[in-house]
Amino acid sequence: MTEETLGRAVIVVDGDATRRQLTVRGRIDESSRLSERVEAWAAAEVTIDTAGVVFLNSIGVREWMRLLRGLADRGATVYLDRCAEPIIEQINMILDARGSATVRSFHAPYQCTACGHDAPALLDVATHGDAMRRMEAPAMPCPECGESMVLYEVPEKYFTFLVG
Repeated sequence: MTEETLGRAVIVVDGDATRRQLTVRGRIDESSRLSERVEAWAAAEVTIDTAGVVFLNSIGVREWMRLLRGLADRGATVYLDRCAEPIIEQINMILDARGSATVRSFHAPYQCTACGHDAPALLDVATHGDAMRRMEAPAMPCPECGESMVLYEVPEKYFTFLVG
């Protein structure tokens, strides 16, 4: 396992040429230069966890798209796990921001109807995908009181990529 710093982003790299895990945290922006690491990170299967990404600007989106395209061009099957809100928002606005990757889970803003606690909820596409394709947000348990949390935004902002 290695840790690489690319500008304001930190990427933990684990695995081998068969299966590689990239865990990205921080800011993806003009300083990140993710596309320069495609060759080193390529594998038959690449899983990218972006739960720790806190910011993504337009140049960062370009780098992100180049990373995904570069991995796919090298034959990688790419999975996106625990996508951070900034990533999933871009995936819903820009078709190519997902590339050919499969989103398996992502964070969306939720708020508890009972206690008012708000926190991102991790949504699993395999579990909740059918409802989300109908733009129906699944209820999630509140970590504070155990009651139901509901999506704090319009479903289209987070679920559109599942439809097309």
